[in-house]
Amino acid sequence: MTFQKFMIMNHSEAHQRSEVVDMLINPDHIVSIKPIRMTTNDQKVVEGYWIRLSNGKKYKAIQVPASFKTALEEDLPAPTFVSETMFEEQLQ
Repeated sequence: MTFQKFMIMNHSEAHQRSEVVDMLINPDHIVSIKPIRMTTNDQKVVEGYWIRLSNGKKYKAIQVPASFKTALEEDLPAPTFVSETMFEEQLQ
């Protein structure tokens, strides 16, 4: 089992503040990572990540390991679009 370090933003309802904590997460349990923008206590907008784990828990991270950042920056090939005539031919 391997762990990687993430910086997670926890929001405390009682204090109406967010705090940043380090968390070790097993990357095998990560279902999805989505880039997001979020606000800090001093109303600054920072770029972060929405992390969803296989147990259903969700976290907001302000830093993720470099391997995840690299994967998100990767260019994907252009999609292949099917023309209407090709689509109609496939239906017949």
